[in-house]
Amino acid sequence: MRQTIFATVLAMMAAPALAEDTALLLGIERYSDLGRVPGADNLANAEDALRSAGYAVESAINSDGADMLPMLNRFAADAATGDRLIAGVAGRFYTNGDQTWLLAADARRPSVFGMGDAVVSLDMLMAVMGQAPGQALLVVGVESGDDDQIGAVLREGLGDLDVPQGVTVVVTSPNAVDDVLERAARPGGDVMAYVRDTRRVSALGYQPRTLVLQPQEGTAPAPEVDATLRFWNDAQEANSADSYRDFVLNYPQSPYAAEARRRLDAIESDPIRQAELIEDSLNLNRSDRRAIQRNLTLLDYNTRGVDGIFGPGTRGAVRNWQQRNGFEQTSFLTREQISRIDAQAARRQAEIDAEAERARQEALRLDRAYWEETGARGDVAGYRAYLDRYPNGTFAEEAKSELDKLAPPERPTEQVQRPSAQDNAAAREAERQLNINPILGRLIETRLAQLGFEPGTVDGRIDRDTRGAIARYQTNRNLPATGYLNQPTLARLLADSLR
Repeated sequence: MRQTIFATVLAMMAAPALAEDTALLLGIERYSDLGRVPGADNLANAEDALRSAGYAVESAINSDGADMLPMLNRFAADAATGDRLIAGVAGRFYTNGDQTWLLAADARRPSVFGMGDAVVSLDMLMAVMGQAPGQALLVVGVESGDDDQIGAVLREGLGDLDVPQGVTVVVTSPNAVDDVLERAARPGGDVMAYVRDTRRVSALGYQPRTLVLQPQEGTAPAPEVDATLRFWNDAQEANSADSYRDFVLNYPQSPYAAEARRRLDAIESDPIRQAELIEDSLNLNRSDRRAIQRNLTLLDYNTRGVDGIFGPGTRGAVRNWQQRNGFEQTSFLTREQISRIDAQAARRQAEIDAEAERARQEALRLDRAYWEETGARGDVAGYRAYLDRYPNGTFAEEAKSELDKLAPPERPTEQVQRPSAQDNAAAREAERQLNINPILGRLIETRLAQLGFEPGTVDGRIDRDTRGAIARYQTNRNLPATGYLNQPTLARLLADSLR
């Protein structure tokens, strides 16, 4: 239903209609599955005053989402050509910080992954009302102290409302929405004076010194909206130094010119904002961002994932890299910095590959040396000694073949036994003697990942995930599944990955 409401409202915004002052009242005091919002239905008290002031009123009190849809459609259609727009909404609101929704009477408590169907987007409602700039009033009744937190993102209450230019938003308690609406419907009623004179009432968005939507008899009509408003909206949409600079140059006498200059100064004097705009101009796609995250991870800067999304983890990694490399710590990247990160990562990968090759050659040398002392002598004892140390070694197949010719197997193939506590202690000591450093640790994890044994994050630290991957590798190769490495197992792991 929610997608239907969004799509229909957007479509209706462009529909032709006769010009008419329009009001919308949505008040939800009683919920089917949630707590009451006392006084949220009081806004219905303002319906008669609004009708007397000439407004066509759409009203939904304690209504389900399905019942609200036709009213929202009609309000959107009328708003496309309406001179004055008023909306009052009260009830239970939820936000993810950027967007805010009003819950209908049949709504359930939201979850981290969905708001459900019975909701109305406050952002969409403001977008509809933005078609009457300077003559649009939205009154929101929300309970103070709402603290229902759902996960790390979703919470009860209002988010940071991105109010369209020319729309006035008044926030008050649910039981006081009707007072604001009645003031707006009264001839000569100044909404902004009411906001200034009343406690626990605040205004957002368009805040002129006076806002009178219902002129007194015999007074002049409300002044027309400034002709530069459309261009000011475009400048705000771009939200860049160039857009504000162009607006000031083209419309220096506009009532919005002072605000444009203030925003231009803020951008030009804020190095973080400048850095953000520079990174935005690079137009990095998700693949580009993943490559940067992989490179930073390779350089031991923890991005908390390689997903192509520059969240707090990646920004922190960028900031740490900038500090270590003598750049201003903005957490935003330039083309030069991306190139340096790429070059450093390429050099680090070459170092890791060289270390891996050295480790492989050393493992092969030890394997061959042990073979020369055992199996190369061509007797049963030598072959068995070699296979005990290197059951999957370079010469294992040759040793098995020769052993089959010289003597029958001592016992049938056995199942791999679970190591005892004593075996595990010995395995830990054998691994300790390998002196695995972070570079070799990263190589081990990389090889395990290449072979499909899922060692977790490849960061050079041997953790529980790595132990599990080693144990799975050992089980797959019919070795004691200790989860610890010894010289023969390490040699075999490196050799396996190169086949």
